Amino acid sequence: MQRSRLETLLAVLLISVLGLATAGRGMNDIPLESHEIYVAQTAENMLESGDWLVPRLNGEYRLTKPPLSYWLVAGAAAARGHTQVGPAVARLPSVLALVGIALLAAWIGTRLFDSRTGWLAGLLCVASFSAFKYGHNARPDMLYAFWTTAVLAVWLGLRQVPPYAARYRAWAMWGLFALATLTKGPQAPAIMLGGAVVYDGLVGSGWRAVWQRLHVLAGLAIVAAIVVPWYVLLRAAIGATTLADSQVSGALLSVDITRVFSPFYFLRTPLLWLPWTLLLPVAGLQIWHDRRGATGLLAFGVLFAMVVFTLGPQYREIYMLPWLAPATVVVAAALVRQPWARPALALVFVVVVAGLGWLLYQRGPAGLASVLVALVALVAAGRALWQQRTARSAGLIAIAFAIGLFQGGAVPKLWSSQRYEELAFTRDLARVIDSDTPVVVWDIDAAHYSYYLGRPARGFEALDAVCDWIGSQRRRVVLVYPQSRRAELARRMALDAVLDARDSEFQASWIAAGGGCSAVTNAGS
Repeated sequence: MQRSRLETLLAVLLISVLGLATAGRGMNDIPLESHEIYVAQTAENMLESGDWLVPRLNGEYRLTKPPLSYWLVAGAAAARGHTQVGPAVARLPSVLALVGIALLAAWIGTRLFDSRTGWLAGLLCVASFSAFKYGHNARPDMLYAFWTTAVLAVWLGLRQVPPYAARYRAWAMWGLFALATLTKGPQAPAIMLGGAVVYDGLVGSGWRAVWQRLHVLAGLAIVAAIVVPWYVLLRAAIGATTLADSQVSGALLSVDITRVFSPFYFLRTPLLWLPWTLLLPVAGLQIWHDRRGATGLLAFGVLFAMVVFTLGPQYREIYMLPWLAPATVVVAAALVRQPWARPALALVFVVVVAGLGWLLYQRGPAGLASVLVALVALVAAGRALWQQRTARSAGLIAIAFAIGLFQGGAVPKLWSSQRYEELAFTRDLARVIDSDTPVVVWDIDAAHYSYYLGRPARGFEALDAVCDWIGSQRRRVVLVYPQSRRAELARRMALDAVLDARDSEFQASWIAAGGGCSAVTNAGS
């Protein structure tokens, strides 16, 4: 018993440290992208205004998401005594959520199979493309995935107790459902729970037992008690019409049956599981052999989500993040149980070795220490693979790959070069303009400029709208625009460069106070 507790503690620590390393590296250095800035600035506006009820961005309502992620980010900043939200604070909930998802994957694998499958699933989770790309992204999606995965974990626990003993656990599940709803909406937890319920009703314990375990009426009351007060107060603050036209009221929720044959999610979702996607053929064998068991349940849930999201109005690979844990558990179960997993794992081994070699080339001496540690893990993995200890080899490969992802967080080439260029441009711009100089942005997302310049920046897509706004100002303004459209802009107004000539995608010019625009001559489309 003591040995089991020690092993559990060490496994939890290992998965947590690797998760923090994978997602935490670069959380303060990698430039924020637009959707991250929306979260950071909305939280910042809450701190500055003291209004935590109505999310606002640059003085305008930000009603695309419910407020829980904003509250957590603002709370983290306030706990540090800050009124400004830096990149690391904005990304902290996502980093912690990734660690939570990996530990939930370990719990699910242990509960449904055994501890070896569970801990391997946790390692695969933190050593995945999802962890690297979205683990430190300030968007609410990773936090949303955590709540949704927790809903699944509690439901799987409910399946293993008698219906009469499931009441309090069911209430906890509905509480997690409510937290997910306050983070991004009820869609993902409803789809996650729906897939599990349909499978159990058709293949598992039957519809009667499923209904008894759900405690639907009490559950919906719990969700309503947690979620509805914010909507009621928000409606009173902004008006019923404004709320009805916003995304938080479900304006984007629709179903289009004609999209049922779209392959988007079936092609893009496996990319989130790289490099373990290479093991999908072996996972398919495991699903077939255990199609009426735990593997079938998890696989059905993933496929169910793909089909449901295919019928929706928007296609985003990030919507499938909540199904990272079930997918890694299925792959881990295949690695432990399928004899054909060994040659497929050898291919993953080769890919990881090549990736680490490239990272060493990119980082040079700065990344030598961690890459050497990863290579030691790979040597041990190769030995285990030769000895036909497939699960042990997979765990060591996952450790090596997670260390490689830690190094990847410091390699700008793995992120959009435009992010770094725009960050350098805005910092240079901040040094030469006054703090109260009005800024207007044309044909570029204005989020970066309002965040990094510390002031509202008006953004327009139409040039006529830019001209109207400039004409209403009583002092000269700074106009930011793409370098590629400077010639078009010069035909409409006089441009005085703010910064010295530079090789950049972006340009900024002084525009005289009240400066209008000349008639269109050849402005293009």
